[in-house]
Amino acid sequence: MLKWRFCALTLLLLLITACGTENPPNSSSTTASSPDAGRLPTVKNRGKLICGINGEVPGFSFVNEKGEYSGLDVQICRAIAAALFNDTSKVEYRKLSPQERFTAVQTGEVDILSRNTTWTINRDTALGMEFITPVFYDGQGIMATKASNVKKLEDLSGKSICVLSGTTTEQNLADAMAKAGVQGYKPIVSDDVEALYTAYQAGRCQAVTSDRSQLVARRSVFPRPQDHQLLEVVISKEPLAPAVADGDPPWSNAVRSIVFSLIQGEEFGIN
Repeated sequence: MLKWRFCALTLLLLLITACGTENPPNSSSTTASSPDAGRLPTVKNRGKLICGINGEVPGFSFVNEKGEYSGLDVQICRAIAAALFNDTSKVEYRKLSPQERFTAVQTGEVDILSRNTTWTINRDTALGMEFITPVFYDGQGIMATKASNVKKLEDLSGKSICVLSGTTTEQNLADAMAKAGVQGYKPIVSDDVEALYTAYQAGRCQAVTSDRSQLVARRSVFPRPQDHQLLEVVISKEPLAPAVADGDPPWSNAVRSIVFSLIQGEEFGIN
């Protein structure tokens, strides 16, 4: 797990040296309140970071009954707050659905999307995202109950599979089934993560598909996690990365420097 406690002073120095916002000589200055000022001065003047997260996946971003957030994606948000404000609490978390997340970045509702999101070429170009760097390499998997006797893709012929809309999992599932020659399966589509796993636990589908890390995380909070198993098959590659709006180098470079510092700190064993 990446750790936000990696020398707030070092992160601040990185921001100063690598991502300074000083205007070049003889250029007209842009006020921080201007829409064209850029995200970095906007965040600093606001006094807090607005971070788009999932909030429903233990290990990545999850909120407990006390309203406390934890997980890898949350730690990245806290690290940015530590660098900008020397205070990891200066973060406002916005829970975003798969359908909301990219629009929230495009419109400026959030400063950064740190939400177990796969970096794809379409999202990097057509949707106007700038992905920072992969922080977790995942792969799409399938989970089924042990009682179903589902062991491989072919066993899902004629069965229903719960899948989340607005993600890469729908098309990945269709491609994998076509490649394996599996016919007659029925996708049960949900718009919300909670609805997805509620449907699966209620027996509306014989299996559920998502990133393997998410399947493991969600299984851990099931009433009887031992009754569920992940199939050995991995049907896609999923590099998960935080993202910001494209076209704002000072902000993207600042975030990238902070994330790289976290990775380097992890390598050095700095807690």
